[in-house]
Amino acid sequence: MTLRPPVRPAALPLICALPVLLSGCLPAPVGPDLGRLSAVPDAAWQPADLIDRSLLPQSRVLPLPEAIRRAPVGSVIVACQTTRALWGACTHLTRKVGAATLSEETGVIGTGARLRPADSLLERDLILVIDAGVREQHLDALNAEIRRLSGAPYQLNGQLNAFDCSTYQNALQRAAGLPDAVPLDPRWGAFLPLGALNVPGHSLLWAGVSDRVTVTPVTPSP
Repeated sequence: MTLRPPVRPAALPLICALPVLLSGCLPAPVGPDLGRLSAVPDAAWQPADLIDRSLLPQSRVLPLPEAIRRAPVGSVIVACQTTRALWGACTHLTRKVGAATLSEETGVIGTGARLRPADSLLERDLILVIDAGVREQHLDALNAEIRRLSGAPYQLNGQLNAFDCSTYQNALQRAAGLPDAVPLDPRWGAFLPLGALNVPGHSLLWAGVSDRVTVTPVTPSP
């Protein structure tokens, strides 16, 4: 496995420390507004529609518990909530690695990379289940990397022995011989979870919506 050196944009520590003072010069938030989600026919939908217009494909919208259940083993899951961060509502990336298990980097105040129950996603308001190319033949390598990285600490944009939620999933993808799960967002200088939706070859399988969020159907104009 080839490891890339960590990318450490100088601006991001300042953003974390001084969000109010710097908010006027930050890039625009990335991704959907969970207060105005709508659904359109699948044929009329592209990933950019969710990112730019808060639109979901109708046939792939499910209640949150059902989307968690249907998520295939190996799929990556973008987790979003109405309490948004500076960069948008979709703040976390995890991966389903068993019928009731996730593997993820838990964050700066967590305990490092670890397994978590899939039901922990019930705390979210929207999840996006994404096929990132993992198939049964990749699972041994994926699980070996999960074991190797157990407890790896949090580091923003880290890629060697510490990770954020997105670069951890990139490490798992690389161990399986697959392209990264998430690209670097040039505007933010960070690996934003929602970027998984735009990787060539990835596809949205399900959008799980909690009962705290309303999705309005949109009828196309004749």
